[in-house]
Parts: sequence; C-alpha cells; structure tokens
Amino acid sequence: MDDGRVDLLRPAVHDDGALCRPLPLQDGGIPLWIAGGGEKKTLRIAAQHAQYTNFSGDLEGFQHKSAVLKGHCEDLGTSYDAITRSANYNVIIAETEADVADRRAWVLDRLTQRVGAEVAQAEVEKSYDASITVGTPEQVVENLRPLIEAGMKYPIVYFPEIASDTTSVELFEKTVIPALKG
Repeated sequence: MDDGRVDLLRPAVHDDGALCRPLPLQDGGIPLWIAGGGEKKTLRIAAQHAQYTNFSGDLEGFQHKSAVLKGHCEDLGTSYDAITRSANYNVIIAETEADVADRRAWVLDRLTQRVGAEVAQAEVEKSYDASITVGTPEQVVENLRPLIEAGMKYPIVYFPEIASDTTSVELFEKTVIPALKG
C-alpha cells in the first residue's frame, strides 16, 4: 500500500527477519520484560535487550542476580541503571498479626475447597508463609525496604482476596507504598 496505511495481512519484516504484527504503538517498540534468573543466558539477554527484569524476591537472591545482570551489562556495554528490576510477591497484609492469621486462614480455606487440604497447605506454606509481604504494614515495609535499597524499583504484588475484598490493597496503598517512597 502506497497511501501510508498498514496492510495488516502482510507482516512487517525487520532487518533480522523477525515478524511483528501488530506493530507496537511506542516509538522504538514496546518495553521488553525479560523474567527469569538464568545467569548465563536469561540475564545476558536481559542485559542486552530488556528495559525490565524480574527475578528472585528474597534479598540475597535479588542482590546476586542483580550483580550477575550488572556484570553482563558491563561486558556488553549496556546501561545497568536503565533496566528496572522487579520481583513478584504474594501479599497478606492486615493491621494486626491476628488479622493477618485470619486472612491466611481464609486463603487456606479457599484453596482447600479447590485442591484439597494437603495441596492447599503446601501451597500456602510455599507461597505465603515464606513471603516477605505477609504481615502487618510495619513488617511488610521492614521486609521490603532492604530490597528497595538494593535497587528493586517495581515490586509486583498479588492479593489473593482482591476479587471480593479490597481492604488489603487499600491498606498496602495507604501504608506500605508511602513508607517505601520516603
């Protein structure tokens, strides 16, 4: 088509032969997220191409993966500081520890109804009991602050009860986010 319109049936072909349809809306393309912590390939690809990464959410793991990413950036001559580093967190937050325990019990009950007690218990232990974002606002801030100081700019948070109760999200928004911005 010579009139400037895009032919959606004919793929756009880039210099390297890659096809891209639909075309990205942003100048230069869409921001690229590369998630994973593979140190030889994944983090090297992230250093070369990513605007965002996502890997380990515990402090020691986050610092280690960040150092590996930084090393790849130095080797490739790319900007480590231009890459936003993120991690995923399951959140159970409430004003008191007793309320946190009640919310945890609710999560366990909901999972038990769907997958059975044994699987539900294992999932809650793995995904919530070990999470640094389960607790009172003060505990969550205390647990996340070292990661923010280590360079995490984008915590990705999941609230299990969001479909039926926004209290946790509102509490997180009102207490945790301002405390970590300061």
